[in-house]
Amino acid sequence: MGRPYTGAATVYSSPRLDLSQLRKAGFFTPNAEVRGEWTWNNGDAVAIVTKRNGTEVFMELIYTWTHPLEGTKHDMRQRFDMVRKPSNLGKGEVLYFRCPRTFRLCRILYRAYHARDFRSRWGFSYRLYYPSQVCGKLGRWDEAYWNAERHLKRGKGKRKPGTYLGKPTKRAKRENRLLSQMEHADDKRWSPACWPIRLRGAFTELL
Repeated sequence: MGRPYTGAATVYSSPRLDLSQLRKAGFFTPNAEVRGEWTWNNGDAVAIVTKRNGTEVFMELIYTWTHPLEGTKHDMRQRFDMVRKPSNLGKGEVLYFRCPRTFRLCRILYRAYHARDFRSRWGFSYRLYYPSQVCGKLGRWDEAYWNAERHLKRGKGKRKPGTYLGKPTKRAKRENRLLSQMEHADDKRWSPACWPIRLRGAFTELL
C-alpha cells in the first residue's frame, strides 16, 4: 500500500547507472577503451571510462561529490572490476557489477542518500523504494501509468514486435499488455474516485 512521501529515495529519483543502458550507449565495447559522460536530470554528471580487452574488463567513474552539510566539493574516483558469467543461452557472457558494500552482483548502481560512492540498491543504510511504494493513494494510478510508460520506452529502437508462425511473440504480448495497463491506469487516474475528497464533494453538489 502506498504511503505519504517522507523523503525516502526511489530507484528512479536517484542517479543510477544501468548496465544495459551503458552497453547500448557504446560502453564495454570489446577490445576497446571507451570514454564518455553520463548525466541526469538533477544536474549530476559522471565521467565514465570502460575497458574490455581479453580478461580485463572494468569501469572507472570520475565525478565530484558535494558534502550535504558543508557544501565542500571532493573529487572522486571509483573503479569496478566487472564479473563475467556465462549466458544461460549458452552463447557469450553476461557482465555484472559487484557492490562495494554488500559484494552482491548487480546490474544497476545507485548513488542515493548523499552517499559518496555508487552501490547496489541493497548497499545503503536506508531502503531504496520503488515509486509505487512511496506514493499516496490518490497518486497510485498516476504511478501505474508512468511505470508502464517507462517499460514501453525501454523497447524503443528494437525491432518492431510481431508474430512467429502466426502467433504473437512474447515481446508483442508484453507490449500489448503494457498498452492495456496504460489505458486502464489513464482511465482510473482521471476518474472522480482519484480526486481529493473535497473536490469530489463539490463535484457531487454540482450534479
